[in-house]
Amino acid sequence: MENIPGHATLWRGAVWLGVGFVHPELYWQQCIFDWHLLRETGNGYRCLGCLGNTEGAHCERCKEGFFRQREGDCCLPCRCHPQGALSPQCNSDGWCSCKPGVMGKKCDQCQPGFESLSEAGHACENQPLLLSLQCECDPAGSVGGCLSGRCVCKASTTGERCERCKQSFYNLDARNPAGCSPCFCYGHSAACVSADNYSIYNITSTFQQGAEGWRGVHESRSPAQLQWSPRHQDVFIAASRSEPIYFVAPAKYLGNQQLSYSQTLSFDYRLDRGGRQPSPHDVVLEGDGLRVTAPFLPQGKVLPCGISQTYTFRLDEQPSSKWSPRLNHFEYRRLLGNLTALWIRATFGEYSTGYIDNVTLVSAQPVPGVPAPWVERCECPPGYQGQFCESCAHGYRRDAPGLGPFSICVLCNCQGGGICDPDTGECYSGDENVGNSVSCPFGFYREPRQPHGCRMCPCGNGQGCSVVPGGEEVVCDHCPAGAAGANCEYCADGYFGDPAASRPCQPCQCNGNVEPNAVGNCDRRTGECLKCIYNTAGFYCDRCKDGFFGNPLAPDPADKCRALALLSILWLDRGPGPTLVFPPWVDLYLQQLVELELLFSEVQAGGGAENQELERRMQLAEEILRTILGEALSLQASDRSLESRVARMKGQVSSSQSRLDEIKATVERLRSLGSQYERQVQDTRRLLETARLDLDRSGTALRRVVRASLCDVGGLTAWLVPCSSTSHLCRYEELKLLAGGLKTEADGMASEADKAYQGSLVLLSSLSRLMKTNIGSFEGEATRLKQDASALLSLVDTSMAQYRQLQSRTGRWEEEIKQLLQKGEGERATLTQLLSRANLARSTGLQAVSAGNTTYYEVEQILKSLREFNLQADDKKREAEDAMRRLPIISSMVASAREKMDRAEAILGSAASESKAASSAAGKAKEITTGIQQEIAQLKVEANKSADGVLALEKAVATLQREAKEVDGEFERKLKEVEADATAEEAQRVHAKAGRAGVVVQETLSALEELLRLMNQPGAVDEDGLKQLEMNFSKAKTRSNQLKDEMLELEQTAALQKAQVRTLESSIDEILADIKNLEAIQESLPPGCYNTKAIELP
Repeated sequence: MENIPGHATLWRGAVWLGVGFVHPELYWQQCIFDWHLLRETGNGYRCLGCLGNTEGAHCERCKEGFFRQREGDCCLPCRCHPQGALSPQCNSDGWCSCKPGVMGKKCDQCQPGFESLSEAGHACENQPLLLSLQCECDPAGSVGGCLSGRCVCKASTTGERCERCKQSFYNLDARNPAGCSPCFCYGHSAACVSADNYSIYNITSTFQQGAEGWRGVHESRSPAQLQWSPRHQDVFIAASRSEPIYFVAPAKYLGNQQLSYSQTLSFDYRLDRGGRQPSPHDVVLEGDGLRVTAPFLPQGKVLPCGISQTYTFRLDEQPSSKWSPRLNHFEYRRLLGNLTALWIRATFGEYSTGYIDNVTLVSAQPVPGVPAPWVERCECPPGYQGQFCESCAHGYRRDAPGLGPFSICVLCNCQGGGICDPDTGECYSGDENVGNSVSCPFGFYREPRQPHGCRMCPCGNGQGCSVVPGGEEVVCDHCPAGAAGANCEYCADGYFGDPAASRPCQPCQCNGNVEPNAVGNCDRRTGECLKCIYNTAGFYCDRCKDGFFGNPLAPDPADKCRALALLSILWLDRGPGPTLVFPPWVDLYLQQLVELELLFSEVQAGGGAENQELERRMQLAEEILRTILGEALSLQASDRSLESRVARMKGQVSSSQSRLDEIKATVERLRSLGSQYERQVQDTRRLLETARLDLDRSGTALRRVVRASLCDVGGLTAWLVPCSSTSHLCRYEELKLLAGGLKTEADGMASEADKAYQGSLVLLSSLSRLMKTNIGSFEGEATRLKQDASALLSLVDTSMAQYRQLQSRTGRWEEEIKQLLQKGEGERATLTQLLSRANLARSTGLQAVSAGNTTYYEVEQILKSLREFNLQADDKKREAEDAMRRLPIISSMVASAREKMDRAEAILGSAASESKAASSAAGKAKEITTGIQQEIAQLKVEANKSADGVLALEKAVATLQREAKEVDGEFERKLKEVEADATAEEAQRVHAKAGRAGVVVQETLSALEELLRLMNQPGAVDEDGLKQLEMNFSKAKTRSNQLKDEMLELEQTAALQKAQVRTLESSIDEILADIKNLEAIQESLPPGCYNTKAIELP
């Protein structure tokens, strides 16, 4: 999976997202792999062609104008009335947001007082009086014009004219799509206004002196080369590969940039390649564990080529700002509060170069200047202070110091109510007030109004407390573990319970599947875990999310919940009962199918041909696989249905058995009770019989005694009769009383025995009836249950037979798939070889293109020079032709000039000798001047004659010099004309060679273009194509060598022409030197000749 390209289609019609399950027939058609999405969300598969009116990376949400009532339901259309609703979107119950004067679930009814929907929701066509009303809505806070005499306000504005912000909002701004910005205040306050001591400050980079700290980095975070252009005063990055490279902003753009919220980031960007489309990750912001990205342009548009364009991004969470993923207000402010990275994409594809300039981040600073109304000033609640409520007040400390200004502030837990460090919570020992606890026992405090009285602390559990100095507030000194608050009345973060309701605080039980430093991991009252990580879910983060598997309670995060690597239609049942588990080779074959699909995608991207037979077989394999999976699912459903039916029958049998057991136990108890009653009746009867026998014996004995006493009355003495009769009477009375008591007791026992006997008879009759009726029905029910169980067992046997048959079919399909995979492996090897050869040819072609481009640029320069030289050669050629026509005249003039030069040299030679003689004679004349004063007149006449001759000679020399100069100039021109003629002939030859070189260059360029066209042409990469490509490349190399030879010959010709030019220049220098020599000779001649005849001495 590591060789997946940046955007490669994985499956068409398949069902694999790796995380989260969707129904393929409802939500999507195919997916691609996106490395950016993988780094952002942990799942790199992006769905394409979402169905069922869904959208999103995984088709997880409804499109605009659709809604779903519960998660997992289908997206239903809102059907909001286009004229009566403010927007086409509705809530989860299908209710639309209506315009003023409109009501109803779909905003399709008029409120009382409005006559038509057009009048209520769009315009006041039917109410001329309402047409004349002017709303005068504030454009900064309203949307559109006046509707029904009312202003339609933006989301966060209110008022008749939409002229003010709602509660908890501030800074009414026309550029804000919501109208006003929500108060931030680090989450501690909802009341704020615009600060009046901040002014606009722009963080800029114009690159006038250098790169200003900007640098380049690859998408893989490896460094890249960034260059600065002194000429254009911008920076640029060039790429030779397709991996994106980014401009990375310096430190002045990072850190706490809260003051840039709702403002803009802008820059000028230029790309030197056309046809490139923006990506979702052209601008990247990272900070505080969050990351958002945005494209340069909307999807479907193309970046301009070679044109610098300004791109602007608004830094807020509004949908119009186009940042993804969508963050809420608090998360976006957290991101800006600790901005750690700002990346701007530089390159798009191979051999592309991106330029950036004039980067501007709008911010603010606390100095006088142009006001910055987007900076807030918060109204802090007790315990907080600072402009943004970012600090704890005096006597308070941070509950979670690691969160910084985002942490809540709680009272210091110092003995005696002393103050503590607001960040660490450490109590200042000098400020601890223990006076309150001196006179009162622990658990009580001294009331300030009654110094001598002690009251119980309101902390519970016998905790100590104290009074805040300077006030009357009672603060608990030491709360139990997990409790917080001034009176320990609520649970601290990370604990749950309700101390006020005698439910002590206890740690949240999230099984280590939450971020330890995060706030609000669990509900403080119920203990429900709210921020499960590692792909876990549940009340205690004790199970895996849908689409993940593993052990959520494992100590190592890597062993926790991982994305399923199986097709998403294989839902794993975590409940009781059988789970459909495939052998390990299924995962292996699926992985091989994915790799084969990726290989096909790469071959297609590189210009390979489709193999229809292989495509057909792969489609057949996909169909077989779908059939297998469908039957496996149906089998799994049948197994589950069968299992549920068996479970129900087992439950019914168990219930019936328990009822039968109860009835049997009741019958046994009744039988034992009947036996007991029978024994008691028998005992009572035996006791009655014994009593009757005793009574009869007593009566007989008494009658016998009475008769004996009556017979013996006369024979006894007088004093014995009273005693004997009295004794018997007493005994008789006693026996009579005893008999009466026994009779009464016997009657009572007999009655009780009769009652018990009758009751036992009733119970026995009831029991007999019960056994005759219910036992039979239960036996019938048990019989039916046994029959149903037998039928179910037969059904199970049938299903197992079908399952075994399916397993056998699966084995056959396995063999077929193995054969297909073996064939696919062979064809993949062939495709791999073809791909390697195509890549080799491509790399060779790219090298040829590079060499051809270099040659092309060199030849282009040479052609440019040759064209300039050709123009000069044409001019020289015309001059040479004129010189050729005047060549005879020039030749005669040269001969005449040579004769004149010879005569001039002779004359100049005699004049030089005479000048020397005259100089010597003049010297002698000067020496003897004083002695010949008398002959001055004659000498003057002769001297005048000599002077006239010298002057004539001088004039003749000047004339000769002038003629020599003219002849020299004419000679120089003729030489130039003659050499120009030779140059013209040489230029003609060079022009012809240049023409031939141009033809060769043009042929080479045509071949290169044809080569590029063949490389970019999506066709069949076969043997003939490769051979043709190699032949074209060989021809290109041969023509390149020929072109180099022509270049060498042209360079030699140019060197020869330069040598001829240097020869002409040296000749001209020699002629100029001769002229200077003649001028020097002229200057050395005296202004006159004063030679006189010698005076003979007498």
